[in-house]
Amino acid sequence: MTYIFKHKYFSFIAGIAALLVLSSCGERLSSHGHLIDEYDLQNIVMGETTKNDILFSLGKPSFEGAFDSSKLYYVSQNMVQPAGGRKETTSREIFAFIFDENELLIDIVVTDETTGIEIATLSSKTPTPGATFGVIDQVFSNIRKRRANE
Repeated sequence: MTYIFKHKYFSFIAGIAALLVLSSCGERLSSHGHLIDEYDLQNIVMGETTKNDILFSLGKPSFEGAFDSSKLYYVSQNMVQPAGGRKETTSREIFAFIFDENELLIDIVVTDETTGIEIATLSSKTPTPGATFGVIDQVFSNIRKRRANE
C-alpha cells in the first residue's frame, strides 16, 4: 500500500515539475514606453489643450524635439521574444504632439510600424578605417604621424 502511495506522490510531483518546465518555454511579451488609449485622446481638444495639459495627463514624454521644442513625442512599443529567439517588434506607435508659439496644441501626428521609416541595421561589427589597414600600412601610418608632430 505504501508503494502505491509513494508512486502516486512521485507521479504528481513529476507532473507539476514537467508543467513548470514546459510553461517556461513559451514566448515572452513585453511592452515599453507610454500607453496612450482612446480615453486620453478624447480629452484632448485642438487649439485649447496646452503643453502643460498634455504633460499633466500623459506624463513625461519619451523625448522632445531636439531643434524645435514645440514638439513632444510619446513612444509605445510591444515586442515578442519566442523561446530561444530574438526579440521582434509586433507593434509600435509614436505620437507627436505639435504646439504653436502660445503652447496650444495644433496637431497630433501618429506613426506606427507600417508608416515609419525602415532603418537598416549594420552587422555586429562597426566598420572602421583601421580594420582595413594591413600591418605594413599601420607601421608607415604611425611613422608619418610622428614626423608630422615633430
